[in-house]
Amino acid sequence: MASLLATPFAMDASISNEMKDSFASLLEASFTKALLPGTLAMGEVIGIDKDGLTIDVAGKYEGIVPLKEIPGCYSTDDLRNEYKVGQRREFFMLKDHEEKSHYVLSVKRVMAVKSWQDLATYKDTAETLEATIQGPTKGGMLATILGIKGFIPASQLRVTKNLDDLLGETLPVKVLEVDRNRNKLILSHRQAVFEQKSAQRAETLKLLKEGDIVDGEVVKVTDFGVFVDINGIDGLLPLSEITWRRIQHPSDVMTLGQRVTVTVLSIDLDRKRISLSLKRMEADPWTTVETRFTVGERLEGRISKQLASGVLAELIPGVEAFCSYGQHGRIFELDAVYRFEVMSIAANDRRLTLNYLGEMVSPPPAKPEMSEEDTMG
Repeated sequence: MASLLATPFAMDASISNEMKDSFASLLEASFTKALLPGTLAMGEVIGIDKDGLTIDVAGKYEGIVPLKEIPGCYSTDDLRNEYKVGQRREFFMLKDHEEKSHYVLSVKRVMAVKSWQDLATYKDTAETLEATIQGPTKGGMLATILGIKGFIPASQLRVTKNLDDLLGETLPVKVLEVDRNRNKLILSHRQAVFEQKSAQRAETLKLLKEGDIVDGEVVKVTDFGVFVDINGIDGLLPLSEITWRRIQHPSDVMTLGQRVTVTVLSIDLDRKRISLSLKRMEADPWTTVETRFTVGERLEGRISKQLASGVLAELIPGVEAFCSYGQHGRIFELDAVYRFEVMSIAANDRRLTLNYLGEMVSPPPAKPEMSEEDTMG
């Protein structure tokens, strides 16, 4: 019986040893996984010398922190003033030692990791932060926040200065995207400003009416128009509503920070958008055409546009007249001034036709010479 009873106990002892070995292996694996490069780990200072710190990592491994990875310390004296043997803190795992005998750690990179973690939290909570502008780059601005370099796309800026003039300034921002692995941080100044002005915007929408004349400031210039801040609301002033004259781009006549007086064309309460006009602050020049011009009159006109069948010549700002190329397909130079004769006037149809008198009054303005740097592209 004794031999039979001994067998189960022997098996239990064997199983117990196997479980211990298995647990030890799992524990070892957990340490190895936890101490991967790019992660944080707790450690205790066990040595200080001229080369840096020696660290006991997780009570199991030895690590070193090179002097260059310790901010504010440049000598052994600096290290001894800042660190003490037995002190515990978090360290950033830079890499394994080639022989796996110890780890290489960093102090200065701990803050960067925590900053990325904080930024991810701020993105979730939509908190407004302060970012320092580092300078313009392709498509927007570079800025630093919590020691991390981020990017503010041009579409997410709401400023009244040229981008070059923002260097060193601090702007409120929202975090749009955080990706530490790709070193990607996208910020929005526009969203932060809109949040700050939400109460003012709501009050403006409540009081504003179509036809109102209001003052504002140009806060953004785009290909299709400019945005004007009207008491907290960014109203769109389309290219076609800037001036009665033909212009190629809003920047031909508008600049960031420019103060303008405009009229409200329309209000969309659901989308919280308003449309504005600057040109309607002045009389439509076509209303005076019949009193300013007569059939048979000889005058000068600047070629403002070339069409398939002829050209448009600007007679006064905002009034263009048509002149055909004729049977021989005469050639007109854009922006050159020629002599014409008025052939017909139909002001209600905004149409005025000319006859070319065969005389150039002045050639187009000379274009600025391109430097060798420009031509090299």
